[in-house]
Amino acid sequence: MRVLAFVLVLLLLEGTVDPTRGWLIVLVVLTGVAAFRLRPWLFGVRPALDVRMASFVLAVMLLADIVDPTKNWLIALAAVTGVAAFMPEFVSLDGRDGLSMRWPHRRAWRWDREFWR
Repeated sequence: MRVLAFVLVLLLLEGTVDPTRGWLIVLVVLTGVAAFRLRPWLFGVRPALDVRMASFVLAVMLLADIVDPTKNWLIALAAVTGVAAFMPEFVSLDGRDGLSMRWPHRRAWRWDREFWR
């Protein structure tokens, strides 16, 4: 979803797709699914307090006509959506740092002989 939103923003920025109401609704839906981490098998919502939420807020602001879809706002949205697509936890307010991988931490690994028996 995040990569699709990024591609749509690039198409809006290039001028291939006209920033009409329908395309902005699609953009809000794509960024909203990514920001609230909706999963079809879970009925809970886990909002992401990171760059994904920023791209969702910018998309909602464009849809609600708070800001005009000019070139400057589309460049800002492309930058934020690009970071949200490829480095979503780079700036995170969830308490997790974005630089840690999903692998176990090295200090959690046990390198003593008991582990290998």
